[in-house]
Amino acid sequence: MKLLPLLEVLFANAVLIALLLWMTGDYGYRTAYWGPEGFTPTTVRYPLFLITSAVKGSTSIPGLLTVDWQQIVLVLLVVTDAVYAYAVLHARKPLL
Repeated sequence: MKLLPLLEVLFANAVLIALLLWMTGDYGYRTAYWGPEGFTPTTVRYPLFLITSAVKGSTSIPGLLTVDWQQIVLVLLVVTDAVYAYAVLHARKPLL
């Protein structure tokens, strides 16, 4: 049983999941910022991009198209696990 590849993918997953949780909290703080100001925040998500804007009555603060890092990290997480699963399933010598 080769333990090193499994430890490598577990470490990579731990780092990527920690980044994902950190970014999710940051996005939550950004959304919560507009509440005390009386604005209603809206976020429109596209594949790998997002636009966050705010509205208060007739006042609108338009957002800019930005990279959605949550989606990027999720893609990295899925690719990391897929490459590991492919390597395990197609190895000449079984890893487990």
